[in-house]
Amino acid sequence: MVYLIHFDKKLHHAQHYLGYTKDLPSRIKKHRHNLGARLLQVLNQKNIAWNVVRVWEDGDQNLERHLKNQKKSRKLCPVCRGKE
Repeated sequence: MVYLIHFDKKLHHAQHYLGYTKDLPSRIKKHRHNLGARLLQVLNQKNIAWNVVRVWEDGDQNLERHLKNQKKSRKLCPVCRGKE
């Protein structure tokens, strides 16, 4: 599955993280304990809150790559879309 994380505050230019996993609860636990992506480790160190805001249950690594290449996470994010 593919998941989208929204950051409560931008870190430089970034406000989202897109990832792929077969076990979302385990992956989020790793992110929370600084065992996942470096970007989320930095957010944790800076006490910037983040949450999973969207999940594509049937998504695979191809979908993850496709969404990342579009560079339009803001348009995929229900939190950001609510602010427009």
